[in-house]
Amino acid sequence: MSKQTSRIFFPALLAALILTIHCMVPTVGSAQTGRIAFLPFKANAPQDMSYLTNGIRDMLASRLASEVGLTVIDKAAVDKALASAGTPTQTEAFLKLGKALQADYLVAGSLTSLGTSLSLDAKFFDVAKGEPRNFYATAKNESEIIQSIDSLAWDISEKVFAHKRPASALVQPQAPGQPAAQAQPQYATAHPDRAFAGRTGAAGGSPFIYPKGITSEFQKTQNMKLSLQFMEMADLDGDGQDEVIFADIDSVQIFKRDNTRLSKVGQIPGKVGYRIHAITVADLDKNGKPEIYVSAADTKNPHSFAFEWLGADKANYLFQDQKWYVRVMQIPGEGDLLAGQRSDFDKAVAPGIHRLEVNKGEVKASSRLDVPDSVNLFDFTIADLDNDGSREIIAIDQYDRLQVLRSSGTSLWKSDEFYGGTTRFIGGLEAMGISQKVNEDGDMGRIYIPSRIIVSDVNGDGLPDVIINKNLSSASRIFQNMKNYPSGEIHALTWNGIALSELWRTRKIDGYIVDYLLRPSTDKKSAELMVGLILSSSSLDVFADQTSTMLIYQLDLTKKTEQ
Repeated sequence: MSKQTSRIFFPALLAALILTIHCMVPTVGSAQTGRIAFLPFKANAPQDMSYLTNGIRDMLASRLASEVGLTVIDKAAVDKALASAGTPTQTEAFLKLGKALQADYLVAGSLTSLGTSLSLDAKFFDVAKGEPRNFYATAKNESEIIQSIDSLAWDISEKVFAHKRPASALVQPQAPGQPAAQAQPQYATAHPDRAFAGRTGAAGGSPFIYPKGITSEFQKTQNMKLSLQFMEMADLDGDGQDEVIFADIDSVQIFKRDNTRLSKVGQIPGKVGYRIHAITVADLDKNGKPEIYVSAADTKNPHSFAFEWLGADKANYLFQDQKWYVRVMQIPGEGDLLAGQRSDFDKAVAPGIHRLEVNKGEVKASSRLDVPDSVNLFDFTIADLDNDGSREIIAIDQYDRLQVLRSSGTSLWKSDEFYGGTTRFIGGLEAMGISQKVNEDGDMGRIYIPSRIIVSDVNGDGLPDVIINKNLSSASRIFQNMKNYPSGEIHALTWNGIALSELWRTRKIDGYIVDYLLRPSTDKKSAELMVGLILSSSSLDVFADQTSTMLIYQLDLTKKTEQ
């Protein structure tokens, strides 16, 4: 179906469903009294999707009115109040708007396009109680959006109003040997990987592009309003389940994970005026509880702190206000250690990366790492790529070229292609208070903080491989200080003795890839690749609140490419 045809067909189909919805769905349980307001749904998409967002708003309103018995406030009245109040972004503003409308409940949401797939996110506000509840569903393509709206409406009915969905709306188990095409429709949101499989094209296929054809699928968490800067995972509270840790610009946010659902359980603020650009996690003091090491900077100097999370918004600080950029990194033969770098009086970083020691809340330098001065603290990792007993440095430079170096700085290989790509930076002429002129090295003083370089054996040959992102944008490589990445990929590379060559890559991901993690299983036979993503990123204000999400890929590490 063409896009033009869909713009005619889907609004008509949604309208028809809205007119007949009372006949199609029986009311379950006793009617609920109350007034509910639906705000216009926001579209996160490169194309105009108003023909879908308008229908979603109307159909959700009709569903909840018929299923629960609520009175829906007229759209014109809602839009008029919204025009007077301005677009709300914080909970308090939503609640104020709800009270102005004399609403008991208020719903706001967004529709996000990822390739051909769609993600539907909604916030449900109980105006009297205050705190919002989050709901979401996914659709394989536009033709399945009605099923997603159906699922979203039933989720709200069940979880907010205790109205159970009828058996006809429940997920039906697939009979053994039954072809997938004959299975009952999957309306639940527990398996969004099914919905996203369709974005690989009309012929289907894996979201990975392998030289020799290994397949996989991926899932997606709900969308979240935060400007993701870095991510980590660790069991912070000792319950045997890893928490997901997101760094926003000015705080560290901690989430419990239930499959694809993330629930926020804690937030530790940074110091006012310092932007967070990296977090790392390790149990360096060997007390059985991981610490979170946070690296941040103001317009002139680094600032770091580290803490153990005590639950909710409480922290036990190991150190604060330390003038180091900090990072936990693994060194072959040494294990995890805390490394750091200073700033200089006239530039963001000073040469030299040091091992750090923490003593009574103070951070002090010990020995210097054996790495060339050309790399900064966040630019590199160290590994023995060919198991010959000597270490290689895998680094990415400020021009987004991937390199393999000896510790002396001698180059073994440098990529022709661009890798990495980031909007995070420290320094800059405007930050250093220097007049508008080019420095002696010919750059403008801004140092970009790349995403991590992961080293792990992903093809089962006993040798370490490299996982790195490739954010796609020609303009961002031409204009040095204007970075905007509308899409990207994750690449796995292996050292063939003279270069890093491709093992596999993900298909193009719509959005700015901020960070990613590889989480191998205990038997090392499988792994989860978790990709932190900002949707609809903009180069105009990289520090504004953005919409972030996380994709989850399941990898089978026992499968090898054919020779």
